[in-house]
Amino acid sequence: MSEINRTVDSIILGHNPFFGVDHLSQERGNEKAKKFEDISEVTQILHHCHDLGVRGMMMSTHPRATAICESFRNDTKLSQWRAYPLVPYIQKYVRGSNEKGLVNLVIDTLGQATMGQKLSMIFRGGVGFLAKDVKQALTLLIDVELLPFKGVNMGAVFLHDTLTDLALGLGLHPLLDLFRDHVEKTYGVQAGFVTKNLPMLRRALEARGWRNPLIMASFNSIGFYVNPSLEEVSGSLKQPGVNLVAMNTLASGKLNPEKAYKFLSPYSTVKSVVVGVSRKESATQTINAIKAHMPQARHGDG
Repeated sequence: MSEINRTVDSIILGHNPFFGVDHLSQERGNEKAKKFEDISEVTQILHHCHDLGVRGMMMSTHPRATAICESFRNDTKLSQWRAYPLVPYIQKYVRGSNEKGLVNLVIDTLGQATMGQKLSMIFRGGVGFLAKDVKQALTLLIDVELLPFKGVNMGAVFLHDTLTDLALGLGLHPLLDLFRDHVEKTYGVQAGFVTKNLPMLRRALEARGWRNPLIMASFNSIGFYVNPSLEEVSGSLKQPGVNLVAMNTLASGKLNPEKAYKFLSPYSTVKSVVVGVSRKESATQTINAIKAHMPQARHGDG
C-alpha cells in the first residue's frame, strides 16, 4: 500500500445538527432532527460551506449518514469532500442490542454489504468469536461500521471516545494499536482517537512509541466538556507532538466564534476544528472566524 496521507482538513463540519444532537437542549435537537429529515436541507448547508472553502465532514454511522454518503458519491460539489467516520455508532448498538439482540443487529447492519463481503466478514468474525479472538471481533466491527462509506473519500477514521477511554481505563492499550493498524492497512487513511481525557491518552500513546497521534477532544476557553481540566489540557497542547482536532470549540453556543477561535489561535498543536452548523448565516460567521484566527485554516489542510 502507498504511504498514508496524513493531512487533515483544517475545518471539518460536525454531524450533530444534522442528526438532531444538541448538548444543551433536547427540544432544540429534536427541531434540528426534524428539519434535516429532508436530505436536501443538509445538502443546502453543505453546498454553502463548500463555497466558503470547507471540504470535510465528520459522521457517525447514524442512519442518516447513508443518505449523506450517497450525496458525497453523486453530487458534483460534495464528491470533492472527504468524510471522517466516527466508529462505532454507540447508541445504535446499545439500543439495537436491547431490542433485537447483538447478533441480529450485526446481521441487519451487514445488509449493506455484498454477498462476498458478508461471507468474508461473517467467517472472519465467526472464527474470531469461536476462538475468543478479540482482534478478529473488533476488526469485524470496524469493517461493518465503515460499509456506508464505500466509494467515499475518507480523510481519517476516528474511534469513539467510549471505546478509546474504556481501553485506557482498563489498561488495554494494545487495542489502540489494533485499531490504528487495521484502519491504516485496510483503508489507507489515518486512524484517530476521540477522548474525554487528552492528557491521559497522549501519555499512554507516547509510552507505546507513537509520534504525533491524531486526537479529537474538547477544547475551549471556558472549559466546557474539557477534561480533566482546562489547565491540564492546555498544558498538554502547549507541548509539540500531538495533532488535535478540537471539538466543542463554541461550547454549544456559549461562545461567539471570534472569541472562541482567538483563544485557539496560539496553539500550534490544534491542527483542525470540527464544528456543527445548522444555518447558512451561522456557518458563514463561524467559518470566517476560524479562517481569521487560525493560520492553518487559511492555508488549506493542517
